[in-house]
Amino acid sequence: MTKVQLPFGMQDYLPEECYNKELSEKRMTEIFTSYGYKRVATPSLEYCDLFTADGAMAGNKLFKLTDTDGELLALRADPTIQVCRMYVTNMSGVQRMYYALDSFEYVSDSNSARDREFAQVGAELLGASGIDGEVELLCMAVDALNAAGLDKFVIELGHVGYFEGLAEEFGLSADSVAKLKALINKKDMLGVEMLFSELGVCEKNKESILSLPLLFGGSEVLDKAAALCNNDKSRAAISRLKTLTDKLDSMGLGKYFSIDLGLVSGNNYYTGLIFKGICEGVGASILDGGRYDGLCDRMGKSAEAVGFGIGVKRLLTALKQAGVWEKAPKADIAFAVIDRNEAAVRSAIAKLRKKNRVVRVFGDENDLVAYCKERGITRAILFDGGPIELNFASKGDKQ
Repeated sequence: MTKVQLPFGMQDYLPEECYNKELSEKRMTEIFTSYGYKRVATPSLEYCDLFTADGAMAGNKLFKLTDTDGELLALRADPTIQVCRMYVTNMSGVQRMYYALDSFEYVSDSNSARDREFAQVGAELLGASGIDGEVELLCMAVDALNAAGLDKFVIELGHVGYFEGLAEEFGLSADSVAKLKALINKKDMLGVEMLFSELGVCEKNKESILSLPLLFGGSEVLDKAAALCNNDKSRAAISRLKTLTDKLDSMGLGKYFSIDLGLVSGNNYYTGLIFKGICEGVGASILDGGRYDGLCDRMGKSAEAVGFGIGVKRLLTALKQAGVWEKAPKADIAFAVIDRNEAAVRSAIAKLRKKNRVVRVFGDENDLVAYCKERGITRAILFDGGPIELNFASKGDKQ
């Protein structure tokens, strides 16, 4: 018997959902285009090493297969890494690019809520970007989510440098830092305390790390954070976030942003600003991004870079929760053909469709009337030697 169930972590988009998916993607990418970003597309398959080099991604997150020459390949796992590869091999200077692609993550636990295939819309700014580039990307993210129909959301801002400065202050090894990041990302502060006891971290130094989950909110959080650190790297991160939030506030966008210094990315290639978008009704971030200045360096070309990706499925969940959900268009003109003069019929229908009218064609007048009655269509055309307009009451009865 043929299997008709989907593998776990895979999904269909039914007509209404697919319509809203295409609509939201179109609206967001139009915003990207208006900012001067150009669309790119990357292949579904890359050499596995592209994603795993220098620990950029864990190999156990990849769908892998072997090429005919024995080389290990992987399904697209992270478009940002692919865009960097594209930039290093084909481009130079400042480049603004966006994509709308499906990515794949190897999830082995069938009880996981994570998808194994997921649609993403994202934008990347590579080249000399600086803080102005960060402001541009964050403004564009707000405009894109607004254009998709979402208004009630918050983009939380953090900085890799704040946590890294504290870790260096304690003299932690790379392995200990990785364990600490994983625990903080899970909000497992008991686990953090146990790790500190194991490492022999003194009580005074513990406070700054254990306070991370509490360092969220408005700009006042940055003052609290400054009092908990004693190193230049953490202070520089605080200063950068202060400048960034001041700029966003001056643009009238402050309501969309907050500080979260407990935001410690598990992504190994982020080097500065990190951020995520959250909203009610969705149990995970709908947007993730940050600065990744070292990623192109690993491939042989130095370039500042910052970007973000929006999870389309999660965005659709947020839109539905917010009541921003559109019905796929139904036929607003029904057309039945009795005298089949093919050229004349096609010409008449083409004129209607060029006016953005949705036309449904039937081969029988009775089918036409039944359809109009079922759908509440008030206007139809019967083609009998020539187009004859029929008007119906709201219940499909002829007038």
